[in-house]
Amino acid sequence: MIDFVFGLSVRVFLTNDEGKILILKRSTDSKTNPGKWELPGGKVDQGESFDQALIREVYEETQLKISLEHVVGVSEQNLHLIRAVHIILSGEIVEGELNLSREHEGFAWVFFEDLPEYELADWLEDFVNNQDTPKNFESDDKHQFTRTVKPWLKSIQSSMDKIIKK
Repeated sequence: MIDFVFGLSVRVFLTNDEGKILILKRSTDSKTNPGKWELPGGKVDQGESFDQALIREVYEETQLKISLEHVVGVSEQNLHLIRAVHIILSGEIVEGELNLSREHEGFAWVFFEDLPEYELADWLEDFVNNQDTPKNFESDDKHQFTRTVKPWLKSIQSSMDKIIKK
């Protein structure tokens, strides 16, 4: 017997030149996580690849055209009958001016380590809280951790490329 039906969602960490991440505030009329902050993205439609879905969802939500880079992680969200799996990627803005759809009522650019200061969607809060970020980050530069994420991802991608080629 299946207790849950699994659904697939895709999300993206879009960063600006300062290394800040784009987060969107869900509409207070939303059925899930109303008024909470999340990453751009959404559900994958049947027959759609997850990268196509993410590019489509981000454009629908923000009018931004993006390119995708690497898988950053995954998070799970338990709804009434559905267990949503959120695949989180990194990406960059290729073109466009940020213009929100009715699905969201605000946006912010924040450093990763400042995300806990926002009321996050449950799945994003779980993802952020489960990262191995330094608890006592000893640096005069509080945002050094954010700038280390992309090189770390490149290292993982390089390792994966080597595995796949074998």
